Amino acid sequence: MIRFKIPAYDWEVVRRLSRHPDVKKSKLWERTGGPIGRFKDAVTTFLKAEQRQRCAYCMSYLYEELPARDHIAPKTTYPMWTFRPDNLVLACYACNTDRKKAYDPISSRHRKYRRCRFKIVHPYFDQPKAHIDYSIGGRRAILIAGITPKGEETIRLFDLMSPARAKQRAADALVEDLPNRLQQHLQDLYIPVVRARAPLKPATTIAPTQS
Repeated sequence: MIRFKIPAYDWEVVRRLSRHPDVKKSKLWERTGGPIGRFKDAVTTFLKAEQRQRCAYCMSYLYEELPARDHIAPKTTYPMWTFRPDNLVLACYACNTDRKKAYDPISSRHRKYRRCRFKIVHPYFDQPKAHIDYSIGGRRAILIAGITPKGEETIRLFDLMSPARAKQRAADALVEDLPNRLQQHLQDLYIPVVRARAPLKPATTIAPTQS
């Protein structure tokens, strides 16, 4: 995990949507047109770039054109925070649907979202490296371990150390390294050829004839 920047958005729009009389009905979020549709599209566009097309929790690649928008604090339990940009991330199907579902990540609730205490590493508020040790697997962090209870709960909830998840991180690391490996391979082929060539002889100059 890495810490993300909070999506920049007009907070007046956020407040207006949050005060909508139907905000307590989950179907309000399902609307695709008007200000709600524009809000969701804007947040998705920002997060795809900010998260570098990766899941906020397991950091695997998001191959979908329209990946799932996950509410960190679920909208069914906390409808008043449905439209908070700092409560929204993009997540893969495994993390969002198979693992997190309607999990309540708040251990101590406060009327202000930022003052709540979270049981898992928050993608916007926490420094992941303070809670999860990414040094075990070397540069690519294929193997990880929890440093704090929050880090351990994050790993447990999203099953981040299962063989399948570790294998996926290893595969992603190979994909990331492929361009560098290909470039190095071509360089290794090119240099011996250049060195084997005979140096070019300087052009012979012809002295002008004396008349």
